[in-house]
Amino acid sequence: MGNVVIWFQIHEEARKFAYQTGVKVVVAYGGAPINHQLRDLEKEVDILVANPGRLVDLLERARVSLQMIRYLALDEADRMLDMGF
Repeated sequence: MGNVVIWFQIHEEARKFAYQTGVKVVVAYGGAPINHQLRDLEKEVDILVANPGRLVDLLERARVSLQMIRYLALDEADRMLDMGF
């Protein structure tokens, strides 16, 4: 449950920085129903805060593409490599 708190904190901080800029920030994490997260991803997203497992899930479902990424910040990159990302 501790990791979920981290994703919420990162998401909330990103939303604060994006306030009144038109930048859309979306969070996607495992352990929560994916339906709401998929709905948030239907529109254009500027910043996606996601944990590694949910990001892989979204990539496999072809709901997220890495093709248009300009910047990528990885937290827990060692864990992602262990997962075969």
